[in-house]
Amino acid sequence: MEARFNIFEEKADEGWQGNGYDWTSIAKVVVDEKMPDLKDEFDFDPEAGMFSASGSLEALKRLGEEMKKVFDHEDSLRDFLSRAELD
Repeated sequence: MEARFNIFEEKADEGWQGNGYDWTSIAKVVVDEKMPDLKDEFDFDPEAGMFSASGSLEALKRLGEEMKKVFDHEDSLRDFLSRAELD
């Protein structure tokens, strides 16, 4: 897990911190690119220390699966982060 924080440290000069807002920004790219059919299914309500998404159980399961893929692979995280907009 520490490597994920290193990625955010690499981007700190751009304002990224690895907080709930940042993960929401990444989730929005994931939804747009991997799950456009569910784009209207989610509400995001992050806090600095927490990522929060609400939606149907099936939509949240799919989002969780896709976010885990991003989280588990540094190159994927860097890739999605490169297209995310800082919130």
